[in-house]
Amino acid sequence: MALAVLTLDTHHPVEILYPDQWDPEQPLFIFAHGSGNDMNSAFIATISDHLTGQDIQVVRFNFPYKVNGKSFPDRANVLESAWETVIDWVKEHAQYRRLFIGGKSMGGRIAATVATRVEGLDGLIFLGYPLHPPGKFDRCRDEYLHMLKLPMFFIQGTRDPFARMDLLQESLSPIKEYVQLHWIEGGDHSFKVLVRSGKNYPEILRQVALQMAAWMKGDDRR
Repeated sequence: MALAVLTLDTHHPVEILYPDQWDPEQPLFIFAHGSGNDMNSAFIATISDHLTGQDIQVVRFNFPYKVNGKSFPDRANVLESAWETVIDWVKEHAQYRRLFIGGKSMGGRIAATVATRVEGLDGLIFLGYPLHPPGKFDRCRDEYLHMLKLPMFFIQGTRDPFARMDLLQESLSPIKEYVQLHWIEGGDHSFKVLVRSGKNYPEILRQVALQMAAWMKGDDRR
């Protein structure tokens, strides 16, 4: 993997991690991190490695606040500009068969906001979409989803405090022809399950990556 730094301006650098070589026959997924982690977190790295093993090219990136060593996310316009800058870079430098964008929690949500303004996308993937703040069920953030006319794949934990199951299903109902939704039984916002479930977390992440890869290749994609 190779590392590069893009700049929105002098105060907002974006780090990207991309393959050393491109394969024009493979799909490419641009993978954004959530608000509390970065592109090198175990969650992002593990899924990325499994995707690569399934012949999916992955480009990861850090939003400017992470590059600058801050813990609180940038303003929405900066996050969106970072996403658009990375997409533009990929379109200029990468070779791929299909182009997908998405990410963990906040990274996926911001991807949805920019996707309405970007051409040439084949779909979006949301890992733990943050529909609402925990306990604040009247503050659903789904307006950009309803504007999208692209295939979307949601992977959600049934114990996710950021997306009550019935509310997410209700939000996605008007666009159900574009959506595939997969629930991880007992999973939290990062798909971790209770110890008593007996499930192995690394195996859960491996299965998540396999499902993502199959969907991007078209095996399960509408």
